[in-house]
Amino acid sequence: MKVLVKSTLKILLRMKSFWFFLLLTPILSTVLLNMKQNSLAYYSYEDSYKITDLESFDEKLAYYAGNGQYVVKVYDFCESELSEYYLTKLSASGMFRLCRVKMSEQKDDVRNMAAVEKEIELENYKDRKGSSLVIPAEFDSFAKSGDIENAVRFYIQSDDARTEIFMYDMALQLTKIGNAGGDLKTLEAADAKIPEREVIRFSAEKEHQLTHDQIDKRTRMGYALAIMTMGFVFGGVFISHIAIGEQKDSVVKRIRISNTQISSYFVSKLLASFFVAVLLTGVMAGCSIFIDMEGLGMNRLEFLGMIFLMGLIFSSLSLMMGVLLGDVMSANVAAFTLWSLSSMLSGLYFPLTYTTNTLKILSKLMPQTWFMDGTEMIFTGDKSAPIMLLCVTVAYLVLIISLGSLGLKVKKVDEWGNA
Repeated sequence: MKVLVKSTLKILLRMKSFWFFLLLTPILSTVLLNMKQNSLAYYSYEDSYKITDLESFDEKLAYYAGNGQYVVKVYDFCESELSEYYLTKLSASGMFRLCRVKMSEQKDDVRNMAAVEKEIELENYKDRKGSSLVIPAEFDSFAKSGDIENAVRFYIQSDDARTEIFMYDMALQLTKIGNAGGDLKTLEAADAKIPEREVIRFSAEKEHQLTHDQIDKRTRMGYALAIMTMGFVFGGVFISHIAIGEQKDSVVKRIRISNTQISSYFVSKLLASFFVAVLLTGVMAGCSIFIDMEGLGMNRLEFLGMIFLMGLIFSSLSLMMGVLLGDVMSANVAAFTLWSLSSMLSGLYFPLTYTTNTLKILSKLMPQTWFMDGTEMIFTGDKSAPIMLLCVTVAYLVLIISLGSLGLKVKKVDEWGNA
């Protein structure tokens, strides 16, 4: 057994393609985890009642409707206290999501109405939102005088029935401002008499409520796990290449002549796949020196533990698939399919919260889904996360080995060793 494992590892470490995945995937994962981007939490709930400020003039809004709000892109030329109050009141209902572009922060060539109207026209084809709202520089004077017609410019960009509700709310808030003469103290005093609202969100028992920052971290972790999954999958499939080559070269036949059980041969390959998980995790441990673990939301041991357990699952799974298929090209195609579909269906690239029940059920079958759940548990301080991930790993390994053994019996293991 020891000799079989050593010989497999020697061949594996001489493969340039294996070294490519061994070094590339941890490095790419490190880059993704160090990404400093605060626009990943498109689906967060905590900002539903706040104005979302956009950095770019032409930033797309398609994903900002993740919670079903009516999305409005606001081009604010005024940026006064009164316009801030007006937009805040419009977003306060929670039905509308206002995404604002502060025009004073944009380039000179787009800080004019001609550029805004051109962008709005282009967005009719390349973006998805309810409407666009332009707050002119003269907003304060028009609003104070009650000139609703000239106070704002409104562009309908969908057939959403909520457009009429938004237009009514716009007119209502402008009327209130006009009646108060644009005096903020008068408006705030009137608002103080309105009963205070407390928003309570009900969620499923196992759903973890994450903050905006935690959703950003979870998204980066999802991208990193997707890249690491590719490394583990192809690491395992390379071992299956070795097994397929040994079968075709009659190496397995000679091993059986030496009174070595064929089951011992396959166990040695499985142990070699575990080595792949150890080696990739080790390289990731070296790369983790450059990761801000505090900014990641978990300590280094928890992070590497998750990577290693996930590696055990995917390296053994891809190995078993390759051996059962018995062909190098088929094994490569299966490995790529396994990586791409499992990453997509598990929600590593985008949330599956608002998908169909069928996709949600399929998602639960993917190992990465459970590791993302474990990530959320760690973020929320749930101490049972390591135990849950360990149990999930053991369950998948038992399932993989059991189904693999059954598959080998169906394929007739005796054929191994017969060139």
